[in-house]
Amino acid sequence: MITASALSDALTSAFVELLPGAERSVVGLELVEPGDAVLLEAGDLVVLVGARTEDEVVEVVRRAAPASGIVLRKEQARSLRVRELSQELGLSVLVVDDDAPWSWVVSQLRTAVDRPAALVRQRRVDVHSDLFEMADKVSAVLGAPVTIEDATSRVLAYSTGQLDVDEARTSTIVGRQVPREVRSHFRALGVFRRLARSDEPFLVPGSDTGVRARYVVPVRAGGEWLGSVWAVVDQPVSAEQQREVSTAAHVIALYLLRLRAQSELQRQVELDNVRTLLSTPSAQQPGWLADGPWRVVTLRGPAGLDPEARGEVWLALARRHGWRQPLVADLGEAVHAVVVTTGDDPGSWSWLQRLVAQEARRGTHVGVVAGSRTEDVAGLPASRALADELATLVAHDAADHDGPVLTVDERWADLVVARAVAGLHGTPLPSPAAGLAGSEHATLRHTVRAVIDHWGNPQRAAEVLGVHPNTVRYRMARLGEVCDVDLHDPTQRLALRLELETMPGGAEVR
Repeated sequence: MITASALSDALTSAFVELLPGAERSVVGLELVEPGDAVLLEAGDLVVLVGARTEDEVVEVVRRAAPASGIVLRKEQARSLRVRELSQELGLSVLVVDDDAPWSWVVSQLRTAVDRPAALVRQRRVDVHSDLFEMADKVSAVLGAPVTIEDATSRVLAYSTGQLDVDEARTSTIVGRQVPREVRSHFRALGVFRRLARSDEPFLVPGSDTGVRARYVVPVRAGGEWLGSVWAVVDQPVSAEQQREVSTAAHVIALYLLRLRAQSELQRQVELDNVRTLLSTPSAQQPGWLADGPWRVVTLRGPAGLDPEARGEVWLALARRHGWRQPLVADLGEAVHAVVVTTGDDPGSWSWLQRLVAQEARRGTHVGVVAGSRTEDVAGLPASRALADELATLVAHDAADHDGPVLTVDERWADLVVARAVAGLHGTPLPSPAAGLAGSEHATLRHTVRAVIDHWGNPQRAAEVLGVHPNTVRYRMARLGEVCDVDLHDPTQRLALRLELETMPGGAEVR
């Protein structure tokens, strides 16, 4: 990950000043206007657009308190109120020239934020810059503004100049994502269906709403649709232009494959970081981990998937519900998440509980088992071990009364019993409980379990068994015939109850 100060070092002189604050990792950009309802959170680098007064700037700076930083115009950052408030909140401020185009500023910021940190350190080829160059080349061939997008309509690059061709292009460039209403317009025309199925470029007519005609070129490699090139055109494209653009599309496909490889490398780095955190006690909290306390959670379901595929499902689910940098990784046969135990934001324990409950109501078979709460990062492996232990226990339990959310805090007694019972599977003891083994004593075993579980309350034991209290007394009178044990001795009573757990139907009461 990267911080606001690191962004300042990596960007050009158009970012003329940095007002340093707390070192907080930047996860993504959030474009904000005064008075809107956008909820700002940790990891946001806030870009303030449309502010006209000092009060409006102060209002957004105050809302950005939990964010990683804020980007302001030079004139806005001159305000003493703004500077003092930013310093008070520990909010880093990136200051840009008053005349720097927002589209260019956002493009530079997104490129720096999206670029994998490992590749920045090694100064490898900057695929984003290459894509911008290709957009300019295609623009020169067609004499038209161009954007390059991936298969999810996320803008990867665009040609310089001609930013205000139409509102759809302007919104696309500033937001780096094709607006929903524009995507709906093109989807209604069958554009994305055609992109997914065909290699041939095609023309999309304009609309009465001001969206101008587009010449669209699918970008594919090995038959897979990777993205597309969009050009705003006013006249038909010649055969020579089509050939040149098709050649450029092959080059763009190579860049998109390289970009995917970089993204996969970054994801692998993140996975390795989380796996290390969960398997090896760490003496120091890594910079990418939000402040605790934390819990490690074992993520259960969907069934029938291997750990890697299950991890991808949980990643997608977490991101779809607002956790932009999920700390989710598979380790062994289980999939885990590290969540904070404070607050209510995405990535917190309370948020995850709500998410799982919501999915359960929809009929999705997922659940979570939470380990112990820890305030020390070195305690995360132990929290994971407890979560896995309880998850294994409930997976082997035939009972179906467990809800989708379980914690070791609630089920500690079950873990104690399970550990104790596990220790009984060594060399057989000369225990009187052996007399209760065998199918002929199944009814007596169930009765003894109920009596011990409800010691001192024979009425309740009878209710659990579904029989009359006199039946319980009759059965218990026979106990001495097959098992020489003194149930009035609490130690013998506990020992017998544990031994019964090792016999068939150990957890079952009838």
